[in-house]
Amino acid sequence: MLIGTGSALKPPQVVEEDRKTLFMHTKIEADVEVIVTWRNKTRHPGGPSAKERINLKVGDRLDFGISSYTGEFQPGATPSIGAFEVSDHHLLFSNFTTSTTFVIENLEGGTELVKARPRQLGMVIPFEMSRVLIPSGASISELTVFTPPPRLLGPDEAATVAESAMSRLDPASKYFAVLVALCEPRLRGSSMAAVPSVQEVVERLKGIKQFRGANRSSINYHIDYLTDQKLPVSQWAKYVDEGRMHSKREALVAFSLRFDLVREEHLGLLPDLKRSRPQPS
Repeated sequence: MLIGTGSALKPPQVVEEDRKTLFMHTKIEADVEVIVTWRNKTRHPGGPSAKERINLKVGDRLDFGISSYTGEFQPGATPSIGAFEVSDHHLLFSNFTTSTTFVIENLEGGTELVKARPRQLGMVIPFEMSRVLIPSGASISELTVFTPPPRLLGPDEAATVAESAMSRLDPASKYFAVLVALCEPRLRGSSMAAVPSVQEVVERLKGIKQFRGANRSSINYHIDYLTDQKLPVSQWAKYVDEGRMHSKREALVAFSLRFDLVREEHLGLLPDLKRSRPQPS
């Protein structure tokens, strides 16, 4: 197994101009690394946690376990409870436990996740940036995994389809700012984050000129407009939850993040987060 501590990996995004060339070169290049990082809380007793890192290349395998002394993630620990393996096409993940499910979250997808169930071997990690959650005892070990960016078809090679109403959401509109504010907590990295209340959206948007006079009634108007006129949330809910919509806000966030209608880049439409928080007196 090859382990290194090289510089941060920031490979350029590759765009293929020819479809045949794309299919002939779908392998992970031999010199491109997969990066696994985690926090070691007990390496320096009494001090801050230390960030650890391992770089893996094609053909490398990283077996890991939980330290019997610290209860934390430990590469090479015995017994091994799981493994990462870099093939020439995918990053594979295995769960060697008999009864513990590991969760792999998409750091860019809000609420997207896959589960590595007990005894599951060679599962493909489908995300470019992911968080791996490993329950152990009373705590959860958290790993962050970075893989090379996906290859893309050139614009001339991609299939064209009729534009949908969803793709015509106007990022300059007030309703879109409301939608981004609702999605913000989960976009910032936590799939378990609570959806903001209407009053919290009012406070979050006050830094935008168009929302200086906003109140609960006006924000609710935009939420109703999105639900009733812009997004087929009610129709979608019939398929995913037997027709139940727990709340319009929850449904809008789940729908928008699942279909990439609101993305991390849209967070720039909101006021600076530090400035929007109340300052201590």
